[in-house]
Amino acid sequence: MSNSGRKARAMQAARIDVSARNPLTPAFRLIVAVLLAVVLSLTADALIVFAGSRAFASWRNYTHFRFADYAPLTIVGVLAAGAAWLIVIWISTSPRWLLLRLAVVVTLLLWLPDLYLLLRHQPVRAVAVLMTMHLAIAFVTYNLLIRIAPPPPTSSESVAQALDRMPVESLRTDSGGAPQDTGALHESETVAERSVTRWAWQLETLVGIEVVLGIVALVVVPTGRRSGWMPSRGATLYLVHAALGLPLALGAMAYLARVWNSSRITALSGWIGGAGVLVAGLGGLLTVAHPWRLVGMALMLVGAVVAAFGYLLPALDKLSDDGKGNID
Repeated sequence: MSNSGRKARAMQAARIDVSARNPLTPAFRLIVAVLLAVVLSLTADALIVFAGSRAFASWRNYTHFRFADYAPLTIVGVLAAGAAWLIVIWISTSPRWLLLRLAVVVTLLLWLPDLYLLLRHQPVRAVAVLMTMHLAIAFVTYNLLIRIAPPPPTSSESVAQALDRMPVESLRTDSGGAPQDTGALHESETVAERSVTRWAWQLETLVGIEVVLGIVALVVVPTGRRSGWMPSRGATLYLVHAALGLPLALGAMAYLARVWNSSRITALSGWIGGAGVLVAGLGGLLTVAHPWRLVGMALMLVGAVVAAFGYLLPALDKLSDDGKGNID
């Protein structure tokens, strides 16, 4: 077999078609996905480092556990993943399939320097923490890219999505103009609305718990402490408050992906709530540094209020619709 034939088969196996020139995902979605990936990856790194430092106290000052050491590498890695995602969308016939395999390969390659540290007689468990950090970054970044900035639909998918977004009234008559049974349509609409409202209420509850924990932490944890990830007093409460932010952020992103093409109010709920969670997360990271602590606390409060308002919108919209129904 000729070299060109082998190359063609390899590219086909990798689901790559350089001549495809597929449409790219909107820049705004990609920017949102990358920013969220940076914040959540740094948060995951910090939690893993904290857990490793607590489990192995003798390595608390390990060089590679310092924020200044792993943060720049994390940010560069996430930015590179975002650029790679654009290229994959452009040339691949199956972008998600290819990105997943690239993420696995890149993670394995990034483990090679960690294994080199073992050859230099670095602590095995400390190196295992670094390898876990690489795995967490890959997991967070991959999921955010494919969910927040998915590839644009093909022409056939566009038609299907357009049909999904058509008003229900236009689907209630068959080709002859006879009315169809709308019971199933109405029931499916009601179930979807209840699911979204329930999800929003769950996120609203998490935001409320975070606010309560933040207020308690404000009383228990000294605000004038030195820069650092963990305070000397109230460490358990501080950790619970920080750890709860991760499922809240993941839930906010999943909710946004779920309501992306929903009604205007529901989609607005996802955007406002997600923006609030993002602002609060950035504020939480700023509280680590003493000079920025008050700014970080203010951002956490503002973000929580914005998120709470956003996740309350579906319930308010439903109450408004019920009120109109009663008046009619």
